[in-house]
Amino acid sequence: MNRPLLSVCSVVLFGACSFAAVAADSTSTQNATSAETIRAQVEKQRDQLSGVDKVAVPTTQTSSAVLDAPVDTGDAPVLVQKP
Repeated sequence: MNRPLLSVCSVVLFGACSFAAVAADSTSTQNATSAETIRAQVEKQRDQLSGVDKVAVPTTQTSSAVLDAPVDTGDAPVLVQKP
């Protein structure tokens, strides 16, 4: 009597845990998406109120003479390969 009842209860509890995990995942995705949209709206509103949206963003240079110059490896140590 105890063994069949134990197996039935364990199956029911395992199924309930699995269902709770699946249900929690589906609702957290919706909440995360809505939280992200609310956060974006709040940041946009904050930027408008503080005047940050009116400040011009400085443009960065696309190339640099120092970064584009070839690397001189003439004084690099000689690498010795072991057999």
